[in-house]
Amino acid sequence: MRPSALLKPVGSIVKRTCRRYLNAAAQPGLALNTDPVLPIIDFSSFANQNETNDFYPRDVIEKLANACEHVGFFYAIGHGVPNELLLRTLSITRQLFDLDDTIKNQYASRLFSDPSKIGHTWGGFGRGYQSLGENVTNTKRDRHEGFDIYRELERDHPLRLQYDNTNVTDQTLPDYRELAVGWNPWPKELPLFKETIAEYTTAMLQAGERVMRGIALSLGLPVNFFQSTFNDSFWVIRCIRYPSVDASESKSPEYGHGCGEHSDYGWLTFVNQDLDSRNCLHVRTNDTSNATYVSADPIVVGEQIALTCNIGDIISFITKNKYRSTRHCVVSPAKPARSRVSTPFFFEPNLDVKLQINENASQCYYGEYLINKVRTNFNYYNDEAK
Repeated sequence: MRPSALLKPVGSIVKRTCRRYLNAAAQPGLALNTDPVLPIIDFSSFANQNETNDFYPRDVIEKLANACEHVGFFYAIGHGVPNELLLRTLSITRQLFDLDDTIKNQYASRLFSDPSKIGHTWGGFGRGYQSLGENVTNTKRDRHEGFDIYRELERDHPLRLQYDNTNVTDQTLPDYRELAVGWNPWPKELPLFKETIAEYTTAMLQAGERVMRGIALSLGLPVNFFQSTFNDSFWVIRCIRYPSVDASESKSPEYGHGCGEHSDYGWLTFVNQDLDSRNCLHVRTNDTSNATYVSADPIVVGEQIALTCNIGDIISFITKNKYRSTRHCVVSPAKPARSRVSTPFFFEPNLDVKLQINENASQCYYGEYLINKVRTNFNYYNDEAK
């Protein structure tokens, strides 16, 4: 096994103190609205890595620190991802979900729910298509279709090779085999889907690097502090379609929202969503029982599509909750609006990064942490039910 980076809490080594300006989105009692109430942060200055921290604009760093500490969500511009690619990714995703159900179910995640069926040629745990309601949040079925795509490790990648046939029963290996050996079930009926996702992934990884440089600096750390923990990122993409509903459909004992309220359990999330999506992505503004929300609708700034970005649980863990992993949900679009498509990109650590999620927990690999989360995400229908 290759050496693993250790992602440990950084709260105790954060030295810089800067002014904090409480953003309106963190104020309790704020009514749900469609104005761009989240902070807008320009990451164009972080496109290249400079070893001198003073090279980067202090006002942007302080604005980012404020957003992470008080809101947990922000709009990212200067991210480097072309508008055309963002829109093309949404378009090909909509084409994917427009395929006949018989075709989509040939690539269903439920086909790979048994780890013994995950081989070295096709398919992988959690990867592929989920029909309406197979994703579960807070014990209720989510009202969306999904197609989950995970990083495919190269055939000669050491983390894949450690699980070859001779080691398949080795109990000393980390418990993330299903992730390391899996392949995505790319639909042969839509070859442009794989090509577009590959291009999207390359661009989003570069965007993630920009934001992580900014986050390191916002914590008073060297700009490259986190570099060794994401230089082989085990990224995830969820392609999602939320069908529009009327008032009678929205109330169900079995189904919840389009996606129930949750925080993201990874590192950073970038949401690319239909530009006509309104009042769907709801961001919680406080932690009290009397929760209030703002709507993180898509915005365009200076002809550039902004990415909606939020902090995940891991960043909250390692900053000892200094930075917020904010709960949020997706409400189904109301008819007569069309269905909502989004392609959130989860910028994550390397699979073999070690982390300690709290002071009482033992160290584990990120891959082990991830797979234990994914194992609770689904309630698959059986073939007869379909």
